[in-house]
Amino acid sequence: MDAGLTVGERIVLLGLDEADGTPREQLRVGCAVAAVPLLGLVRSGRVVARDGGLALTQEPPSDEPLAAAVAAQMRRAPEAKPQAWLLAVRDEAVTAAYEGLLAKGVVRQEGRKRLGVFGSHRYPPADPSVLTALRAELSAVLHANAEPSPDTAELLTLLHRAGLDALALPDTDPARIAPRMAEVSAALEPDGTVGDAVSAALAAVTVLLASIPGLTG
Repeated sequence: MDAGLTVGERIVLLGLDEADGTPREQLRVGCAVAAVPLLGLVRSGRVVARDGGLALTQEPPSDEPLAAAVAAQMRRAPEAKPQAWLLAVRDEAVTAAYEGLLAKGVVRQEGRKRLGVFGSHRYPPADPSVLTALRAELSAVLHANAEPSPDTAELLTLLHRAGLDALALPDTDPARIAPRMAEVSAALEPDGTVGDAVSAALAAVTVLLASIPGLTG
């Protein structure tokens, strides 16, 4: 699939109901999307594992606002747990993903006004071929054991870590693809310093989800 979507945009797109564009699993999707810029900082070497946590060693490029937002949180609260940084940037990351999908013509926005403002929004597909291509790529990796691209490996890893296996291929029993998703996730977390940092960043998704009252499963 080559529609120029970011990993965060792909996660949000997979989280939309295919019929009417209603967002699903919003808490889990939000946590997964928030982890994208932090994971990017880790994989680029700008964030490393240090003293049992994560440390910022180099500023992100100026054209990566979400990564800059994460870096700002790390500077502001360097002793905080990674999940605190994710929670701080979650809304910004999700908003950026929706805005990206709208700007690229993948979805359109529909909403109904409540007291003069938009309350509930849906995002029906404007170009269904993008989601079709994405599902085909994921199917090749999960069913045919194709080698995932770096972005696809990151996407599947974040979905798996956030308990969103079912969003990858909704017509497939999640139990059938969970082992392959776990395999892809393990490959993204190599041994050594980089692997420790990646593992810490991804573990923050699980910890953040566990901290949300009333969220189970």
